[in-house]
Amino acid sequence: MSIFSKAEYETVLMDFKFAETDDFPTIQAYGMVDGKMYYCNATYSIITRYYAMWEDGRYSGIASALYKAAGRTKIEVILKRKKGELVDFKIDLDRLAEAVGNPDIKALELDGWGLYDHEVEI
Repeated sequence: MSIFSKAEYETVLMDFKFAETDDFPTIQAYGMVDGKMYYCNATYSIITRYYAMWEDGRYSGIASALYKAAGRTKIEVILKRKKGELVDFKIDLDRLAEAVGNPDIKALELDGWGLYDHEVEI
């Protein structure tokens, strides 16, 4: 047995909630994995070169699309396991943009995240 175990990845569909936390878009994907409920929280900001989105209304379009899709559309979440344990996740922004129908979502960048086995209010 090796000290260094190879990470395994799995893509699952999860429901999600959307909120704006301190003016930052936050997505909480949630669902059952291996018979246990998990909550994947991700907070985003806008990439610097796209800051104009705040003034030209494109950010409002992103927020609107996410609010409308929340609870109605499942999103793909890439789960990372080490030694069989769930240790990390990623929400692919290209796939999220396709799922909610707004390509401007690709202008977001991850600021912070948390993986929980209990619900955390966003």
